[in-house]
Parts: sequence; structure tokens; C-alpha cells
Amino acid sequence: MSLRRCLLVVGVLLCGADSRADIDIRIGVVEADPQLAQQLAAAVDAARNAPGAPGAPGAPRAPEAGVAPVEPDEPLALPAQVCAQAAQGGVAVVSGARGGAARLAGEGAARAGQPLLLLSPAPLYHAWEALALHPHQDIFAQICRDLCAEKSWQQAVLLYEGSAHSAAMIAPDAEHLTLIPRQLPPRGDDALLRNLLLLLKKSGSTNFIVWCEEAERARLVLDAAQRVGLLSERHSYIVLTVDLHTQPLANYSHGGANITTLQLFDLESSEVVTVMERWRDAYVTRLGGDVPQEQLQEVMSAPPSALLLAYDAARLVTAALDYLQLQTFGEGACDRGVGSFHADTLLNYLRSEEWSGAMSLSGGGASWESDGGRREVQVRVAELQRGGRLQGAALWSPGTGLAWQRPAGPLEPPPSQISIANRTFTILIAPNQPYVMRQESSQRLSGNDRYEGFCVELISKLSELLNFTYTLVEQPDGKYGSPTNVSGEWDGMLGQLMRDPKIDFAITDLTITAEREKAVDFSTPFMNLGISILFRKPKTPEPELFAFLLPFSKEVWICLGFAYLGTSLLLYVVGRLCPEEWQNPYPCLEEPLALENQFTLENALWFNLGAMLLQGSEIAPLAYGTRAVASAWWLFALVITSSYTANLATLLAHKSSDELIHNVQDLADNELDITYGAKINGSTYTFFQHSQNELYKRMFKHMSEHDMPGDNNSGIQKVVNEDFAFLMESTSIEYTIQRNCEVTMVGSLLDSKGYGIAMKKNSPYRHQLNLALLNLQESGVLREMKYKWWNEKHGGGACNVGDDPSSEELKMSNFQGLFVVLVVGSALGIVVSCCDMIWAAWRHPRDPDVPFSRRLWSEIRFVFRFEQSEKPLQGPLSGSSSGSAPRSSSAAAGSEEAAEEAEEVAEAAEEAAEEARRRSSCGPRARRRSSMHAASVRLARHAARRSHSPTPPRATPDRARALSPPT
Repeated sequence: MSLRRCLLVVGVLLCGADSRADIDIRIGVVEADPQLAQQLAAAVDAARNAPGAPGAPGAPRAPEAGVAPVEPDEPLALPAQVCAQAAQGGVAVVSGARGGAARLAGEGAARAGQPLLLLSPAPLYHAWEALALHPHQDIFAQICRDLCAEKSWQQAVLLYEGSAHSAAMIAPDAEHLTLIPRQLPPRGDDALLRNLLLLLKKSGSTNFIVWCEEAERARLVLDAAQRVGLLSERHSYIVLTVDLHTQPLANYSHGGANITTLQLFDLESSEVVTVMERWRDAYVTRLGGDVPQEQLQEVMSAPPSALLLAYDAARLVTAALDYLQLQTFGEGACDRGVGSFHADTLLNYLRSEEWSGAMSLSGGGASWESDGGRREVQVRVAELQRGGRLQGAALWSPGTGLAWQRPAGPLEPPPSQISIANRTFTILIAPNQPYVMRQESSQRLSGNDRYEGFCVELISKLSELLNFTYTLVEQPDGKYGSPTNVSGEWDGMLGQLMRDPKIDFAITDLTITAEREKAVDFSTPFMNLGISILFRKPKTPEPELFAFLLPFSKEVWICLGFAYLGTSLLLYVVGRLCPEEWQNPYPCLEEPLALENQFTLENALWFNLGAMLLQGSEIAPLAYGTRAVASAWWLFALVITSSYTANLATLLAHKSSDELIHNVQDLADNELDITYGAKINGSTYTFFQHSQNELYKRMFKHMSEHDMPGDNNSGIQKVVNEDFAFLMESTSIEYTIQRNCEVTMVGSLLDSKGYGIAMKKNSPYRHQLNLALLNLQESGVLREMKYKWWNEKHGGGACNVGDDPSSEELKMSNFQGLFVVLVVGSALGIVVSCCDMIWAAWRHPRDPDVPFSRRLWSEIRFVFRFEQSEKPLQGPLSGSSSGSAPRSSSAAAGSEEAAEEAEEVAEAAEEAAEEARRRSSCGPRARRRSSMHAASVRLARHAARRSHSPTPPRATPDRARALSPPT
């Protein structure tokens, strides 16, 4: 016997207690849930009045446990009720409070000086009066660490609630186990939970640790994992909760995933069964016999750990009081800070002892450390078997660790299942493209041949895999099913499936929702989808008139203009600075009177323009300075032209659009009178109706104020004909935009869900259908089927032609601006040439005596005499009215003089041509003036033809020499 225990016994003896029979042991229950409070009180009553309970033989029946009248789900009232229990003479308080509620209850116990026995996982706040019967979270972390080592896990995903400190407890270092912590979404957001699991599935994760305080939350995680395909044979789960057995697990036991959980009690032991029978009697007695049998049977078959812990807590307090033999306790008062008499003695004794016999149900005994946490506990490790049964696989204790208890013989066979092979089923369908459609044929069809579509083909492939036959029955009204507001019964396909015993399955684009899952069972999803927006396709605007200017911005074009003018001026100045650019105009003269520069301002502008347009010119720089400026300009022009050419083709082929909305936020906040909605009472409409997101709430309010389409076809027609955006499932949108080129899908998916095959609740064929669907999914059959029915059958792919901008031809509208530039440039050339002709006729007249108008008219007439290709340098134009009369008169006066004059002109022309040939061969630089030789030859030919004409012009040798090139 320890020294502390001896002192306690001595203290009790000094108090003069000599009898146990006169002590009224009252154990109170404080719980915010009224139903759970009555169940815990019944467990306390069962422990107090059990045969062989501590106490004097033949003692009268113990008083019932007091239940504090706490307002339901009001944790702030817990401290006051703990004080009320102490004021009524209670010796201890039992509570199933969690989290912050447990802390409040601990504060009340501290003021009342009364032991508080916590039955649920709750953080400890170092309150001396609080003792946790539920194992400490360090125990769960250590068990999980040992399980991961036994399973040889190298990497795992931790799905947790609250803070991530549990990750550090499970995997203090990444050497043995790499842990990926992921916080679970808020409760009730199933779509976000499925999205999280979908991301983990895509990352290839196969090992998962689920740490939740409540078993219901852990079951929802398993349910979401099943929906996204994470419960197959290659997946493993460790669920760190002790009440998973209270949840229906049959639906998650057929995928092949290994699911391991923890238990505090052997629920199949005879002692637990006996205790639950006593609890049932005490519960019925406490409630006066008015207890539903279904509720009793549910608790009896899967008792929560809190009930059994409350039973052990009552036995523990009774055993302690029986040993201490305390005579009276009295009443405590929280307002005066006075605890009940002997309360500290009882509390010290509970903390000092290592209890084993009193905690016989949980096993392993109980002992508490200074913080009130229970760490000396024995925990069972159980694995999920087929049918939903949890079978014990190992025992864990702090000293020995895991001790596996595998049976020596063969494992217990799974519960027998009804085989689906060689059976005939009636399958309910509802027409909806492309899932179920009437088959078009010139022949009369009957039976299953009347239908085609994705779901029809899916059933056909499942029947081939599982070897069953089927009959398709069409739903008369085509409704999928929803609960009515009056009676709550289901209508449509789901209602007929539930009521008609001849209907086995229902298949179409049925969305798996939580509300429907409560009424029927669904297979694993055969298609994943989400909600998106269907809107009219934005119109492509007509190309701009000057689209060829689009490759560069306005600022770039302005800078290019200044660069062109500045470089031209620079080239003009540098050309005048460089001596090499001043050349002898007549190379045959060794000492010319003057030099000429080829880089005039006009030539500099023309030289740079030709380089920019990649055309070049006859002018070539000679000096190093002008060559440097020209080379820099050529490089600049090369880069600019290449950049322009590279961007021009893309910009001419690019089709900009006038998109009005880009996502759901733009749709909700649009100011363009664009209305939106979804199919009335459909799954999309229900999504917005029950959503807790503020944006979706506002959108549903808008939808409720407008008339919603009754089906998808009506919604599509509203999109085409009105400013209306239709919210529908992405798969239906993908099917529509493959055939209707006027609409398109806008934005990303708003949620994630799936289509499944509906069947009656607890159908024995669900597991076999799930395996077959997974087989089709892994082999790629479902993907090929979707591509065929979406992109090939019934007009699919009609809107895919010409989607590639690079393969589209350019139309006339793309080059309108270029033609405008061509026409304007040509017109400008005509105007300038006309002005030049008018200026020449005014400043350099051929006959000053003739009026200007007649001279101009003579020039215009000569222009349009296309048979005349040569123009005289002097005198009247051939065939003009101004020179015809003098020529005719001179011809009549003397033809002989004309002939002589023609011979003289010919001789002079020959001499001029010979002089030009001689000058052209004077040196290498004569090539620059080679045009003078050509002019001399043309002059000679002109004179020769004039000599044979009937009216040759009069010429003299002096005049011929005047017409020859200067020397």
C-alpha cells in the first residue's frame, strides 16, 4: 500500500466513518443533448444497481442519476448545471461534452470542487477536478504511428479537423513516414470534400489517415471517397475514432479497400451484452416505458463508447466510495466557492489509484496523469469486413504495442451475396439525349431495340460482363424524381423504383445527391461532371478597315515616321559632309568646273523608303559615313519589317470576340439585363437552393423571381433567342455545343458530382455493379463510349470545322484597307502628274504665241495618242492643231530645202552619237552617265525618221549641235 493511500485511509478513519449503508451516493449527468443525457443517466443507473455492485448486502435500490435540465445544444449552461448538481448533494458529475463545452464544464467543476468525468475526446485544460475516461490524443497518435509501421507505409495523407498539430505527433520526422496533411472542408460542404478527394486521387495517393472527433464525420469522408473512386483494393484507411461501429458501413465494405479503426470495447463479449441489457431496462424505466423499439435496437446493436464509459465511471466512483467509507458529503456552493465535504478526498483517491477491476469493460485499467489525461489504456484494432462488420485484428497497449490476433484457421468467409448472373432485371429509363434516345429505323422495332444511347450501351456492356439479361421500361412522365412538399414521398423514376417491386434499377443522367442517397442506393459514378454556364456564342466583329496597321500600335507608327524623317535628314547632311559623295558629273573631263552630290533631300527620302519597303534604289552610298548610316537604317528596317510580317498574318486571321461574361461572378453582377436560371426542381436548381455560398444565394434569389425552364431544351432555346444564360450540367453542355454552333460553355465548373445507377436500398447487387463499372472505367471503355455519343453520333462534331485559326482563309474584308491605300496612292499620283503637266505647259511653252488653254489641250491630246511613243523636245507636238498649218505651208513652199535640211540633221545626229560613244569610254566612271549615250541614240533615230517624213523640220548644223549632249 502506497504512502499516499495510507494517509487517505488514516484521514477517513479520523473522520469516524464506520458504515457505508447510510451514504446516499448521487452521481449527476450534465449533457447538452437531452437524448444522450438520458442514455448516460441510464448507464449510471445500470452500474449502480447491477448485481455485485459495491455496497452493503441488501442495500436498497440506489437513487437515479440526476440529469441537469440543460437547454438543448447550449454549452454555456453547462457550468451552472454542474454547480446545480453539486448543490443537490452529488458526489461526481459525468459529461459527454466536447471541445469548448468540456472546458466550460471543467470550470464549473472547479468552482464546485466536484470530480468531473469526461466521456468524449476533449482537450484538457489542466483542471484538477477533470478526469478524462476517453484516451488521450497522444495515444491515438502513437497507435497510428505503430499501424503505419506495421503496414510499411512510406507516405500517407492525413485528413484532419481543426489544427494540424496531429501531423507532428504521428510523423515527428519524415525519415520513416512522409505525411501530407489536408484539412477537411467545413461540415456540410460535400462538394468541396469531393473536390479535395478528387485532387488526391489525381495525385496518386493510396494511403489515408482520417482523424475526426465524431464518427459521423468519418463516415461522410468514406462516403465521399467511394463516390470519387478511392475505395478500391489498392487503397487503405486508418480511421482514428472509437465509434465508427455506430455508423452503417456495409456500403463501403465491397470495394476492397482496407479500412482499419479503433475500439475501446469488445462489443461481442458477453459482459458488454449483459451490461447493455441492464442499460435497456434502466432506460425504459427512466422514460416510463415510452421508448421506440427501433431506437433501443439501434443502440443495443452498436452501443456508443460514451455509454459504456459512463457505466465504468459509475462503477469507478462507487468502488472508490465503498473503499473510503465516507459517511457524508454535504452540498457544495459555487457562489461561495465551497465544495462538498470529502470531495477532495474522493478526487485525490481517484487520481492516486491504478484502477483495473472497476474498468473491466474497456480493459487495461485506468490511471490519470497530472493533466487528467488517460494514457494507460488498452485499445482494440478492428478491420472492416464485407457486410459492414468490424472484426478485431489486434490489441494495443502502451507497454507492448501492437499484438495481432489473426485466427489460426482460415478467415471467416464473407456474408453470402446473391449472384447477379443468370438473372433478368427490369430497368427503368427516362429519355434524354444522349443517354437514352428512341432509335430511328425504317423497320419496326420492339423491346430493348427501340432505345439507344450512352446509358443503353452501358447496360448492355454490364450485362455482358456480369452475364445477366434485362428489360428496359420507359418512365411515363420522364421525371427523375424529387420529394413532394406535402407528404414527402418521391415522384418520378425514384418514386417508382422505391414503390414498384418489379423495378430493379433506374438509369439515365441521374445525379447522385445526399437527398437521393437517403432514399435509394447508387452505384459508383460512371461519369463525373459539374455545373457550368451555357450562353450564346460571341459574335465575331468585322475586320477593321486599316487592319494592316494592327501589328504596331499608334505610338510605334508615329515613332517610325519620325525615325524615317530623321534618318533621311541625317543621310542628307552626312552625304554633304563626306567629300567622297561629291562626284564629277562628266568623268571624261579631268578638271570639271563643278561637282555634284547624289544625296539630295529627295534622293535621301527615296533611298530610305526603298530600304524600308525592301525594294532598294539605284543610289549607292560611296563614303564610309553614308555607308554607316545606311547600314544602321537597313538593320533597323530589317527588324521592323520582320516583326511586322510575323504579326500581320496572326492579326489578320485572329478573330476577336465581344464576350459579355467570362465566369459566374460576371453573370451574377452583369448590368446588361442578362437573365439566368436552371431547370426548375432539377439537381442544378437544388444546388443553388441549398447552397450556403453568398454568391449562389443571391443567384437563387434572382432565379426564384423569374420563370425557369421546365426542361433543358427550353433552356437552350431561351439562350439562343434571348439574353439568357442557362446553368446546367457540363456533360449536357458539351453535348449541346457539339451540335448547336450558336452556343458555347462559359467559365469553369461550379461543383463536382457524378451520375450513378439507382437501385433499391440495401440492394445485394450494388457491389457487383460497382466492380463492373470500375473495370469499364480502368479499361477506357467509358471514355470511348462518351466520345462516340458526344462527338460522332447524331450530328456530333458539326461545330468543330474551322476551329483552327491558322487553317482559315482570309477574306476580302481583311484587305479593304490595303486597297484603299492603293487607290488613294494611285489617285495622288494622277493628281500630281496632272499638276506637273499643267506647270510645264505654263512655265515652258513650246509656242509662246499660242494661248495656254490650247497648249494644255495639245498636251492632253498627245497623252492619249497611244500610237505615239516619242515626244519632240522642241516645237509643236506631232498631230497637234498648233503646228499643222505652218508645216503644210513650208512643205508646199520648198520640198528641196526640206530634204537638204533633213540630211544635215541626220549628219549632226550621227556626229553627236559618235561623240557620246567616245565620251562613254573615257574611264570607269562613265557608267554613271550612260544614260547620255542612250539619249544621243534616241535623238539620232528621231532625226532619221523625221528626214523621211513629208514635212521634215528645218534644222541647221548649229541646231543639231545644240541638241547634242554638252561636252
